[in-house]
Formats: sequence, C-alpha cells, structure tokens
Amino acid sequence: MQFLNPIYFVLAIFIGAVILFYFFRKQYTEKTVSSNLLWEQVLNEWQASPWLKNLQQNLLFWLQLLALILLMLALVRPFWLEDSLKGEHLIIIIDPSASMSAEHGGKSRFEMAKEEMLDLAGKLNGHQVTLIKAGEKNEILLSREDDPNAIRRTIDGLKLTYEHENMDKAILLAGSLSSGKDTALHIFSDSAVKNYLMEELAGLYTVAHNIGEDARNVSLQSFGTAAAGDGISAIAVIENQSSENIETGFTVQFEDEVLFEQNLSLKANEQTTVQIKNLPEKPYYEASVSINDGYRADNFAASIYTDPKPKVYTMGDVNPFAVKGFQTIGAELLQTDPAALKGFEMKGVVVAEGSTLSELPELPMIFFNTGKEKTKLKEAISGDEDPLFEYADFGRVYISSASAALKGEWETVLKSGDIPLIQRGMQNGQPIIIVNFDLSDTDWPLLPGFPIFLYNSYQWLSQQSDFLGYFSAGEERWINIGKGNGRLEIFNNKDENLYSLDLNKENFKAPVIPGTYQAVSGNQIYYFSVLLDEREKNAEIAESFTVNDKSSEKNSMIQRPNESLWFWLALIAFILIAIEWEVYRRGHRG
Repeated sequence: MQFLNPIYFVLAIFIGAVILFYFFRKQYTEKTVSSNLLWEQVLNEWQASPWLKNLQQNLLFWLQLLALILLMLALVRPFWLEDSLKGEHLIIIIDPSASMSAEHGGKSRFEMAKEEMLDLAGKLNGHQVTLIKAGEKNEILLSREDDPNAIRRTIDGLKLTYEHENMDKAILLAGSLSSGKDTALHIFSDSAVKNYLMEELAGLYTVAHNIGEDARNVSLQSFGTAAAGDGISAIAVIENQSSENIETGFTVQFEDEVLFEQNLSLKANEQTTVQIKNLPEKPYYEASVSINDGYRADNFAASIYTDPKPKVYTMGDVNPFAVKGFQTIGAELLQTDPAALKGFEMKGVVVAEGSTLSELPELPMIFFNTGKEKTKLKEAISGDEDPLFEYADFGRVYISSASAALKGEWETVLKSGDIPLIQRGMQNGQPIIIVNFDLSDTDWPLLPGFPIFLYNSYQWLSQQSDFLGYFSAGEERWINIGKGNGRLEIFNNKDENLYSLDLNKENFKAPVIPGTYQAVSGNQIYYFSVLLDEREKNAEIAESFTVNDKSSEKNSMIQRPNESLWFWLALIAFILIAIEWEVYRRGHRG
C-alpha cells in the first residue's frame, strides 16, 4: 500500500502529544478510608506497571487516539497498485456460436463469457469500448462507447445465435477499427486458436479468453433418409469425441412416436455408423442421442422426407416434345384434364402450357408460357450457374422469340439481354418453373440438353413439395409462400407458436436453435429444418493466449487511488469523536 499525501504523517506528532498529556496529567479523587492496609498491595502493583494501568483505565484516551489515527490516514489518502486494462480503446469480440451453449457446472460457456466480459467492464477507467459479435455476418454492437452503463446493458443483452463464428473476418474488422498501439483486443470464445489467427492479428495486442472445459461429448455427425423399396431407409453417423468409453441410446422418431431405438457402446474417439431399414413413411424424421454430455446442440439431427419419384401430371394440351422428354427420364406420366380433377387429391408434379396460371392445381409445376404477346430475341442467351442447368448446355440453343413474362415475383435464371426466358419461384406456396417461350419457336427439344433440363427440373420440384428446405441458424431468405396476405405462423415440434412473419413486408427468417419446424399458412403446413453447422459439431476447448504483449503503450499496472477509503476512514473517526464526547459528557455529569 502507498499514500498520495504522506506529508500528513507529521500529524503523528499530535497523536504523540495526546499520549504524553495522558501520561503526565494529574488527577485527584478525594476518598475517605478507615485504614490504608488494604491499599498497600494495590499501590505496589500500580507502581510496578503504572503506564499500562493508566492506559487501561482511560476509555476517553483510546477513543481520542483512534479518532486521530483514522483522521490522519484519511488525509494521507492510502492507495495500492492494481492490474489495469492495456490500451485506451478496447475491442471485444464475442463468439455466439452453438458450441458456446455447452454447459459446465450448470452454466453455459456463453454465460461464463458474459460474466468475464462484465468483470472486464468493471475495470474500465475512461476506456472506449467497441463490441463485435462474430457470426456469418459480423455485427458491431458498440462503437467507441465510454458509458459503463451502456456497455453493461449491451453485454447483458447478448444472446446465442448458434451460427458459426467467422473469427477471421471479425479480427480483420477489429483491425480496421483499431487506433494503433493504444488498442487492445479481447476475444471471448471457446475455439480461438493462436496459430490460425496470428496473421490476422497483425501486431495488435490480443488476449484470447477461451471459455469452458472439455466435456465427454458425443456428436450426431449426420443423419439422412431415402426411399428404399416399399419403405424408408436411414443412416446415421455418431462420434465419441471423448477419451473414455461411452454408452448412449440412439432414437429415431416422428413427433412423439418412436420409430427406432438402439443402445450403443462407443470406444474412446470412435465413430460408428447406424443403418436403419423399413421405417414407415412420415413427413420428417428426428434422430437423437440420449446422453447428457453438456453439449446438446449436436445431439440432434433431422431429415425431411420427400418423394424422390413423384408422378407427373400433364394438364390439357402440352407440347409432345415435353411429354416425350419426361418419358425419356423415366417419370410416371399421367395425362389429365383440369376440369375432371375437381375434388380429386393429387400429389406430384404438374406440367402445363398456356398463358395464365389460373385454374391450375396447387402443386409443384413446370409451366410453358405460350402467350400471344411475343418479342423477337436479338441478344445472346445467358444464364446463372443453377442446379436446373447442370450438364444442360445452352451454347448451341436457338430461340426465335419469347412470350411476355407473367406477373409475379420470380427469379430469372436464363435470359436474353433483359428478356427473361426461364424463371422460378413460389406460387401459392408451391414451387414453379416458368419457361417463357414456345417449344415450337426453338430447336432446344432436338438437343441433348433438353431432357437433362427436364430431369434437373423434376428433381428440384420433387425436393420442394411441402418442404421449405434446410436453413442455417437464423438464416434470412426470400420465399414466396402462402395465400392471401402471405402470413406465416412458425411452430416448433412441440406445437408452440414461436413467431409470425408477413412475407409481403419481410423475408423469411429461420429460428436460431437447430431442429424441425412447421410454417403454417391457412390450412397448409410446410416443414423445414434448421441445421447445425458442420463446424459446430465439436466441443473442444482451445488454450487461452496473449500475443503482442509489448504493442500497447499503456502500462499494465497503474497507481489507482481508492477514492472511497478516505471517506470511510473520516466517517468512522467522526463516529468515534461523537462517542468520545458522549462518554466525556456522562463522566463529567457524574
């Protein structure tokens, strides 16, 4: 401990003076005694230790002495050296990924990281703080904030996003916000590895706080289903990531119905494959391992079942080249009349031709737009790299004219200049591919790429029926779904309503927690699954580290006076003086 104003120790002279006054003052009390024989022994003891006896019998002396000492200490202002934060500008990166949900001792790594961040915020002394949330898209939550209350509120409000942390880009962003040698970077994560990040750190003073402890984690690495004969087969890959043998249960179910279960014994660091045959057909399947290993996010996986070979219904008059093309790829083709299908439940893919989408069934569809309003094509054909065009080369295709595009929000995947030739999107919640030219106006059906395009389209439509797709945690994606106002209600697999979306005003946004969900629009239910990122299927902990320790100009130790200690010393001294006065008053009156 040191002192700001040691000059005030000279006040000890007055303390010594008070002691001397008590030693040498004369006090007499008149007593009348019949004999002094009984006082001889007391007098002998008094003379043997007169100073000690004198001090012991003077309460006023002790109160005054203690009050003076406390007042002197309050004036000299004691302080001590304590750890300080390097840098005038602190940049904090927080990792909100799924692995930070792993628990130890009843707390998740993320909660422990927030506690350490709040402890760091408690040491701020005029520092500026920038807070970055590391995700697929890094987000700056605070920028050079110096209000401690605002910093604590922001830290308290942090939540897991379950997306994979993009630490490399987060550090590059921190470097761009750095103010040079007076900047210190603090990373709160569980997997910040020194060797991988050294290049991005580029001389910046950095402390990586890797939170948590290694757990005996069992990870469901993958799970998928496929049609096999009259049933559904499934395969799962399970990995024991710990250094000890583990036993766990493995279950496949639909909602509350258990379809398959098996007990597994896994050796240390062993990976095993479970094959399942003859599952009943269900809209989706959920697989899970039952072990309570502290990291539950990778104990679950889902697979949405879609019919890999749905029937193809041709509506009315369809160009024979299209009919022949679907027969070539082996699809089961049924020619139908739209008027005769009222009240008949259909399930499959529709192929139709015409100038309007009205009066067509609400099913996945390939629609050949043959409207009378046509435009001659003068520019070369160009297209995006899209699954519809895989192995289907348009380099030699000739198209003379195109029909006017139908009204709607479609994604153009093939065009000539600004004229859309092939588009796709959603119509009444069902996927649709629109070909904006008549097959009689092109030589495309005579080329090998035409049946390949039909096959790719057939596969894409088959995978979209009643299934919105697989999403990453919190992913935003534009989709056109639903009828009327386009409103969606999002439910989890426990039938709990999570939130609502109005797709006329906002994009579709998936939940952040991995699992199977339902999007309900009117009477139509669409399934979708939020998948855990493959990079988050591991709960290992990296070692904490500090690099570029000499790059900050600010000393790691500062002299910080405790501004509250002198006040309490003075307050106690005042209380003692009040007590001393009361003792004196009562003694004087007595």
